[in-house]
Amino acid sequence: MNRGALKAKTSKKLIIKGQVVPGRQQGRHLGFPTANIDTQHEELKNGVYGVLVHLRGLEHLGVMNVGVKPTFGSKLSKTFEVHILDFNDVIYGETVQCDVIFRVRGEKKFPSIEFLKHQIKADTLQAKQRFQHMGYVSSEATASKLGQARYLNLPDLQFFNWCHSQFRVNKGIYNTIDQWFYDEGIENIHPRRVHVIAFLQFAQEGNGRKTEKERVLRFGAGGLTNQLREFMNGYEKGEW
Repeated sequence: MNRGALKAKTSKKLIIKGQVVPGRQQGRHLGFPTANIDTQHEELKNGVYGVLVHLRGLEHLGVMNVGVKPTFGSKLSKTFEVHILDFNDVIYGETVQCDVIFRVRGEKKFPSIEFLKHQIKADTLQAKQRFQHMGYVSSEATASKLGQARYLNLPDLQFFNWCHSQFRVNKGIYNTIDQWFYDEGIENIHPRRVHVIAFLQFAQEGNGRKTEKERVLRFGAGGLTNQLREFMNGYEKGEW
């Protein structure tokens, strides 16, 4: 996949925004209450996504379902429903913004409601694990508010220093990585920093570095761009 294709694919699906409206309460009956967002976004394919939810000036982790819910019938219209992790407030009439971070799976029709319940649990667990791997940290006590991940809110220089201490990446390589994700359409700073951290983990673990000296990230000619593309290809397939 070339870089232009990546940019087009990423930028179109990044943000879902709209007012929360009453729904059919199906998610609540399944044990996963959802906020139904009144919005249109035809480019975003039907499926399940991990999202960063902006609400009341705070950020939360969420799992969003986009589609026609084929398990419940064949004549339903396309809906955007987000289950905000560890959150139970009533938010009808409020505006939410969801930054799409990764795709969990495509839309499927399941043989029974019970089967669907098990799948939703699996989807939620997978999303939580991927968020944790990417650097988003939550706890039951803080209800997954991302203020817990304080390094994501650091000023630019301090955030680079944190990355340097964790991954031994130099300033030039860090700037190139950050710019690369920006050029791919990830303009919001939190999602971009999450991608930077996830890529640095990918690059470090992929090279099997063990000693402090070996932990220093180095890339040969063209190596950084190739690894970024390899990471992004696997990332969009749900491999990281």
